[in-house]
Amino acid sequence: MTDSGGDEARSGLAVELVAALDAMDGAWEGWNAADDRTRELYATWVAQARRTALRRDRALTAAYHATQGTLRHAVQGADGTEVAGVIADVVGAGLAGKLFRMLANLIN
Repeated sequence: MTDSGGDEARSGLAVELVAALDAMDGAWEGWNAADDRTRELYATWVAQARRTALRRDRALTAAYHATQGTLRHAVQGADGTEVAGVIADVVGAGLAGKLFRMLANLIN
């Protein structure tokens, strides 16, 4: 498995996300190619899951999209409009819980 996530890339990421990115070929490359806001969105989404199993599932989802090069596109609405910027703004406004439930529904 490919590991191009150096110490700096791994810093602050949930253990489950690091493990998922390590486990999938090309995941670190896709992760590093994504913009900062998209990576931050996924990292927060994974980390905020209370149950370990849910963190693991979210991490695998993020790693899968990283390998496919679709991290940013996976957070688009059904009508094709980008919601990544809106999500980041709402997180900053303190509505993270509701927003991440919405993101989970968009991804699933």
